[in-house]
Amino acid sequence: MKAIVGVLVAAGRSQRMGADKLWIDLWGRPAWRWSLDALLAVPELTRVAVVVPADAEERFRAALPADESHRCLLVVGGEERVDSALAGIAALARAGASDATVVLVHDAARPAATTDLMARVAAAVTPRQGAIPAIPVHDALKQVDPSGRMLASLDREGVVVAQTPQAATIGTMRSALEEARAWGRSVVDEAAALAGAGIPVVVVDGERGNIKLTEPSDEPLVRGGLLASAVPLGAPPVEAGQRSGIGFDAHRFEPGRILKLGGVLFDGEDGLAGHSDGDVALHAAVDALLGATIGGDIGTLFPPTDARWENADSGSLLQATVRRLSDAGWRPVSLDVAVVARRPAVAPRRDEMEWRIAALVGIPSERVTVKATTSDGLGFAGDEGIAAFAIAVAARA
Repeated sequence: MKAIVGVLVAAGRSQRMGADKLWIDLWGRPAWRWSLDALLAVPELTRVAVVVPADAEERFRAALPADESHRCLLVVGGEERVDSALAGIAALARAGASDATVVLVHDAARPAATTDLMARVAAAVTPRQGAIPAIPVHDALKQVDPSGRMLASLDREGVVVAQTPQAATIGTMRSALEEARAWGRSVVDEAAALAGAGIPVVVVDGERGNIKLTEPSDEPLVRGGLLASAVPLGAPPVEAGQRSGIGFDAHRFEPGRILKLGGVLFDGEDGLAGHSDGDVALHAAVDALLGATIGGDIGTLFPPTDARWENADSGSLLQATVRRLSDAGWRPVSLDVAVVARRPAVAPRRDEMEWRIAALVGIPSERVTVKATTSDGLGFAGDEGIAAFAIAVAARA
């Protein structure tokens, strides 16, 4: 299992944007916070060095996520990108990261990069190889002169557009960046420094939505992509004889109760209010299955006025629902669950939740998907509680 850290480069000055692009409000969060939150959700990532301008330390510090601030190191950047990246790496090394630790260097102006992309880049790193995400070029390439006149067509075969995060082990990345600085080589990104030092760099599939905020016209594209990811449910395919249903549930935090999500216990976290154990993910799944089949909802099937369901395990409620469906001639086919919460971090335990839900419903785990998103600054599912959506598909038994 790899040890992973991150460097979030946020020391730029947004000259082409006309405003401080890192502080553009995107659905309740500044742009750079989307980038930071995605990094913090990477499995096995322990710390992130947030590299900021010298005159903006307190502003960034005040906007760090309160429950994750202990994992964030605020670092003053330099004049050039290479200086900022090295400052972040040095801070991580002082905090205990070894030369063998994988470091993800990400541009804070790419707020739509997903945690999945970051994890795939980290996984591609070896002691002798760096990794970057990139996407193929589909458009025709033209060379133009300073006046805007076309000079020639360029061959796009083998040409890709590089993105961030870019990664290597700390020892390899630091050596490459220091060598580039010592020789006065101008490097556009970490991959250029690695290649200049003779380090192979492998390319993994990037994401079309991983757009860099550079010009004002980039903002609506990024905003639209983030909105789509913040509402991650998509209608699953429904075949002849099948039906689908949607479920939703939300509960407030209640200190002193245990927290269960998707049937999995999250130790050390405040639990949720509710007549049962308050597992919003399983409650949404129950409503989705009922909506796809016999109708009704969880409150009808397991009324809060009935003492039998007080502090009940929501897993047993889900299993009882499946039995009701079976008695009525229905069987579950698939479940798609989206958890909306700022805390706890769901991504590191997504697989465990999928396996548990699959076992409770009695379907293969590959037919269950669990997704997580935050709505920091957008209201309830930020500091007050947790919400969940679910879509179920069922078929006649």
